[in-house]
Amino acid sequence: MGRFLATARRTAGLTQKELASRVFVTESAVSKWERGLSYPDLATLGPLARALGVTEGELVSASADDRGRLDAQQARVHRRWRGALLWTTVGAYAVALVATFVTNLAVEHTLSWFWIVAAAVALAFSLTTLPLLVTGRRGWTTFAAALASLGLLLASVEALTSAGFLGIAGAAILFAVVVIWGPLALRSFGAGWLRTHSAMISVVVDAVALTLMLAVILGAVGEGWAFVEIALPLVAGGAGLAILIVLVLRYLPLRGLQRAAIVCVVGAVVAVVAGPLVNGLLERAPVVLAPVDLTTWSNATINGNVTALIAAACVVAAIVLLALSFRPVRQGRPMPR
Repeated sequence: MGRFLATARRTAGLTQKELASRVFVTESAVSKWERGLSYPDLATLGPLARALGVTEGELVSASADDRGRLDAQQARVHRRWRGALLWTTVGAYAVALVATFVTNLAVEHTLSWFWIVAAAVALAFSLTTLPLLVTGRRGWTTFAAALASLGLLLASVEALTSAGFLGIAGAAILFAVVVIWGPLALRSFGAGWLRTHSAMISVVVDAVALTLMLAVILGAVGEGWAFVEIALPLVAGGAGLAILIVLVLRYLPLRGLQRAAIVCVVGAVVAVVAGPLVNGLLERAPVVLAPVDLTTWSNATINGNVTALIAAACVVAAIVLLALSFRPVRQGRPMPR
């Protein structure tokens, strides 16, 4: 500690007398510290550290804490950057709102397109400035604020232009939110059984959101018949397949390889029947499987041949996985005592 005190004093450009006067001790006491004959008491550590430009931890350990200094410097830089960004964005948004408010009133003597600008500013604020102000659940708070601001923006544009797109845009955004953020919300806020069954719940909710989106879109374009005759059966089939796969992977009391084998068999069936079912539904025609003739690869048989090979590959993979699942597990040799 004596060598550390002497080095720190010289680095600070102080004499023993000047240091003694700053920490309210005698010059002899400082000399004894530096020679290792005595040590500063606890009441002196604070003033001594400030006089030497070091931390109390560095005094106690008698060594320079370069990592701590770097962390402190980076923290100060971050605080300055955060403050500059916060006040810059808040000022820019305030100027934009005041300018558009005054201009809209001056030109049209009423508030019209100002609400579009206000909603756009709210959206930008929620994405850039709000994360700097929120401490708990920053991501979800920012997401909720941005989603609400986006809804206000679309509603204000619809109210001003009467374009008739609000329902379609809202349904599409709702579908995207449910698909992307739904599983994350279940894991973040769900308890117990919600987390346990999050996969099944996500599939069901996604199917409902997709159904709602298709109903709104087809209704808006005047094709409501297509929702009942085409969209609804397609969504039901796709959701049923997804639910079946989740049931196999998450709930069957089998080994992992056995569950994978079942999924491969399901994939083989889907490869064979999915295309003809969809074509028959779209064309309102009977379901006809594509012809298969592996000796002839023509326009009439190429689709059926490719489908057959894919289905065969899925079946072979299922057989291999099933065989591997019954292989006895090799026990490790016991550790010697």
